[in-house]
Amino acid sequence: MVPPSAEFTRQDNTTIEGFFEATPKYVWAGDWENWANQYAEDGILLPPNSPTIRGRDAILAWGKLFPEIEVFEFPDVRVWGEGNLAYATSAYRLKFKGLEEDTGKQLGVFRRDSNGVWKVMALSFSSDLAPNPVT
Repeated sequence: MVPPSAEFTRQDNTTIEGFFEATPKYVWAGDWENWANQYAEDGILLPPNSPTIRGRDAILAWGKLFPEIEVFEFPDVRVWGEGNLAYATSAYRLKFKGLEEDTGKQLGVFRRDSNGVWKVMALSFSSDLAPNPVT
């Protein structure tokens, strides 16, 4: 494990913001390998209304099942960090082809690995839409 750096720098902040810029680009391009490589090997994805997805390989498999999208963006990105740990929040807009547009929010936890590379450790997102009533 890398000891904490003296400070969380402006460059670190920019790097974390870059995850929120890169993710839609990877998804639009169908580049699931690079999308999943943003996660640590033991990263965790917590999608809404779904079981926890553990590990980069499982995250990659989940991403490859993504339906066709029409809108995907992360407005209002905010980042905080200290040493080798950071967390960030954002809103999201997501529209799958043929479905209603979804808006929501997410929380990501990031860690700088032993090579000095920032990776997503955990990411959770949830919809602002009301749940569908059970019939």
